[in-house]
Amino acid sequence: MTLVRHVEIMEKLEAYALGQLPEQDRRDVDAHLDACAVCTRELDALNTVLAGIGESVPAKTPPPALRSRVLEAIAKEPQDRPAPVPIAPARQPRRTPWALASLGVAAALLLAVGLLAFRSEQSRRQLAADVSQLQERNAELVERVQRYNGQADLALSILTAGDMREIPLTGQQNAANTAARAYWSPERGLLVVADRLPAAPPGRIYQVWVIENKVPISAGLLDNESPGRGMLIVTPPRPGAGGMVTVAISDEPPGGREAPTGSIHLLGSI
Repeated sequence: MTLVRHVEIMEKLEAYALGQLPEQDRRDVDAHLDACAVCTRELDALNTVLAGIGESVPAKTPPPALRSRVLEAIAKEPQDRPAPVPIAPARQPRRTPWALASLGVAAALLLAVGLLAFRSEQSRRQLAADVSQLQERNAELVERVQRYNGQADLALSILTAGDMREIPLTGQQNAANTAARAYWSPERGLLVVADRLPAAPPGRIYQVWVIENKVPISAGLLDNESPGRGMLIVTPPRPGAGGMVTVAISDEPPGGREAPTGSIHLLGSI
């Protein structure tokens, strides 16, 4: 849209506001106003000025004689129906590009605030989950330290007991190269250590047995957290009479069994 076109329309705005434009010119101005926010603002400002001019003149009551003279003059003149004066239609305020831009900025800010709140809530939940996980791990570590401290004390008690007897354990089958020892005290308990221990068969675990008078009693599951190494420290699984004792290690289903059901991998007697 050219500058000349804007000038042409602006020159017609005053007559447009007063309703004095011919029909074709009025339509031409209407079409231009539909596409031009600048001229629309000029028309709104002009309408405001014209309204202010009308309101700025104080109202006065005409003298009675003036009314009589006007009526007499009208009675003497032939009366023709006056042509209707076109009235410029009231135009609704238009949203300018600046107003639309302001709305866009507000919407963007609202979206950014919502996104920030969403991410903040996600971070809060993740932090709470991390704290909970750390608390669980800390409790587990404390329990393990306490357990190891207790096991260390028990192991020392077994090794220094007056009735302690050392039992070499001989590897069977695939455990032929395993170096293992059992330290048995009927009063204090049993300590079993194994090195170069092969992994248990798939889906199986190692279980330790104390056998007296041909009756096997479970001493517990061999702890093999470190690959190739196993350890068990327990209080006496049964009252010992001090006679012949056999210590055996077999592979069993997870959780262990009340009596041996799998293959024997380590075995020793005194």
